[in-house]
Amino acid sequence: MRVEFQLKEILTRKGLTVSTAESCTGGLVAARIVNVPGSSEYFMGGVVAYDNSVKMKVLNVKAETLLKYGAVSEETAREMALGVKELIGTDCSISTTGIAGPTGGTPEKPEGLTYIGVSFRDRVEVFKFIFEDNDPDPVKRRNNRRRKAAKKAIQLLVKLLEGKI
Repeated sequence: MRVEFQLKEILTRKGLTVSTAESCTGGLVAARIVNVPGSSEYFMGGVVAYDNSVKMKVLNVKAETLLKYGAVSEETAREMALGVKELIGTDCSISTTGIAGPTGGTPEKPEGLTYIGVSFRDRVEVFKFIFEDNDPDPVKRRNNRRRKAAKKAIQLLVKLLEGKI
């Protein structure tokens, strides 16, 4: 079963709602969720916060967090997940922030680095990944990473809701 359908089953069975805060995935997590018929029962909305000003103004990510750790960090992903959940008023949330490439990577934060936050009630878990891709086309590489991150984000929320994290 596709992860979006697993998420629907769990959320509808438990009567829960979800929201998303996305940077590097640019709305792909929300798009995967709403691809499922009936998703309006549990998906309340999402924010694509690509620029740091949106992360701060809309999602309440602290300026200090961005200065100290950067937009692509565990701390920012955590604040994004909490911020969107508070903003929209949902039980669960997903956040993504990363470097899809082909530019922007550094030795400390390489291309493909992604932080995914998943939250349920008062709990927030953040996971770090480096999504590798060897496609010679830089645009395909970028979008492959974004798709991998979106799928993994939904899988992680499913695991959290199932008590496997």
